[in-house]
Amino acid sequence: MDFDDVLLEVGEFGRYQQLLLIFFLLPPQLSGSFHGFVQMFIVAVPGDYWCRVPQAGLFNSSSPHMLDLPLELVDGKAEHSKCSTFAGQFSNISTNLADQRQLNRNVTIPCSDGWNYDRSEYETSIAMDWDLVCDHSFLPTLSMFIHTIGTLLGTVISGYLTDQIGRKMTFYIAAMIQLTAGVATVFSPNFIVFCVIRFLHGLTIVPVWLIPLIMALEFTGPSKRAPVGTTVALVFTFGVIGLGGLAYLLRTWVSLQLAVTLPFVFMIGYYWWMPESPRWLMSRGRFAEMLRIVRKMAKVNRAQLSEEYFEELLIKCQKSQTEATSERKYVIMDLFRTPNLRRKSCLIIFNSFANYAVYSGLNFFIPHLGGNDHIDFIYGALIELPAYPAMYFALNRFGRRVLLMFSMLLGGAFLIATALVPSENHLAVILLFLTSKFWMTFSFFVTDLVASELFPTVLRGAGASLTQTVSTIGLCLSPLIAHLGTHSLWLPLVIFGVLGMIGGLAALLLPETMNANLPETLEEAEEFGKDMTWKDYLKFGGHTNNAAVCGDDRNMGLATEATGMLPPDT
Repeated sequence: MDFDDVLLEVGEFGRYQQLLLIFFLLPPQLSGSFHGFVQMFIVAVPGDYWCRVPQAGLFNSSSPHMLDLPLELVDGKAEHSKCSTFAGQFSNISTNLADQRQLNRNVTIPCSDGWNYDRSEYETSIAMDWDLVCDHSFLPTLSMFIHTIGTLLGTVISGYLTDQIGRKMTFYIAAMIQLTAGVATVFSPNFIVFCVIRFLHGLTIVPVWLIPLIMALEFTGPSKRAPVGTTVALVFTFGVIGLGGLAYLLRTWVSLQLAVTLPFVFMIGYYWWMPESPRWLMSRGRFAEMLRIVRKMAKVNRAQLSEEYFEELLIKCQKSQTEATSERKYVIMDLFRTPNLRRKSCLIIFNSFANYAVYSGLNFFIPHLGGNDHIDFIYGALIELPAYPAMYFALNRFGRRVLLMFSMLLGGAFLIATALVPSENHLAVILLFLTSKFWMTFSFFVTDLVASELFPTVLRGAGASLTQTVSTIGLCLSPLIAHLGTHSLWLPLVIFGVLGMIGGLAALLLPETMNANLPETLEEAEEFGKDMTWKDYLKFGGHTNNAAVCGDDRNMGLATEATGMLPPDT
């Protein structure tokens, strides 16, 4: 029994689905985008800081240029030291700042009285409040790493829970934890407690935005999934842009954290108002509950369906459930038992890992670009907007493989080019960086689609769930790689660039899925692309001799299964 057939009868995207999307499924995208990236701003280290000299405050000296500080060579330029000062003592007699301290210029000592910070971009952050600089400069990055570890674990847990207790309850639990942890963050008394709270917060990042996306696609008919999925993705991107604007306006980390949390308190009411996915209810044999939702959908969409239709639908569901119990059970290791399927699985998993690492790493690297963090962050989000329509129109014209390959190769090449440009030429740096961000955004979504199409139907959800989990490891590593920019601006750009280009070359070894009959069984998946030669690898375009199964808007249906949260129809 295919639930898509039910949607064709009650309405693929009628008034019911439109209201559901507006009131229940789009707001979490804003929450997800806010909470997914806000940590970059609340742990931010300002571009300039220097040793605090308590006595210097008597003379209104808030600039390092007013103090006599040691000089250090940084990227070939002499700059004042951020972590040390000259040994010496202030005189209690002189009132001339230049004479205040009898300095021993041969001896430098670490800052002993804390630091002063340039507050032109950030008024406060946890790095500034707790002096997480110099010997403790790695701690802000460590907090982001801990947050992403929570994200990794949350991806695995939520993928399991959505199948066991449903989409609605998993989302609601995650949303409540996110609200609680979001507020609790501002009351953190120290760095350790902060990291514990942010780990718990990280558990919620994926389920809060992904489950509503899944539900949006599960409630939508095949021909409407692509525009609905694109709309949801656009709202997420607008949320990222909005976060940059909020961070620009609210320069204290406490006010920013509360601003991205408190507006979503209304999601507490989702427990009573939000419907469960009828597709999931059907897969669990809860047909009475499913029929109640289908009846309501038909009523709101003004679909004229007889009572006989619902009775017949119940009989079909019960029959298909009986047939499903006798089917063979598959396990994830089946993807690695035969050589061709094993090769394709490893390639797509690596490609997705590289894509996630580079795409997320670019966001974490933005503070190292040398401009205004808030403005550069907004630019980085804005450049994603044209990637969506470009992807939508190019997928079925040029093929998945060629687009994935070229987008990752170009993204990696522009990153390496960015590393070669002198940091003083900020305009060239930001233009090259944003061009790379555009191509990596493009490949980010193509990767998920290719994964959903290459895995056989019997293991599509499990295979793509494995891919998502491994990819999240790339997300965890990305802030650590980006942190290398603190010591060498070009190194993380080269690492991300090389990783992206290797991912692009790996895509060349995958078979094209455009206009191809997608594999249903393990045997079909093993045969798909098995006899490809080097000429085939270098040939660009889709399969024209097969029925076009995936060349229409059913792509988004497959992408839904790719998350591991959409069960096969029973």
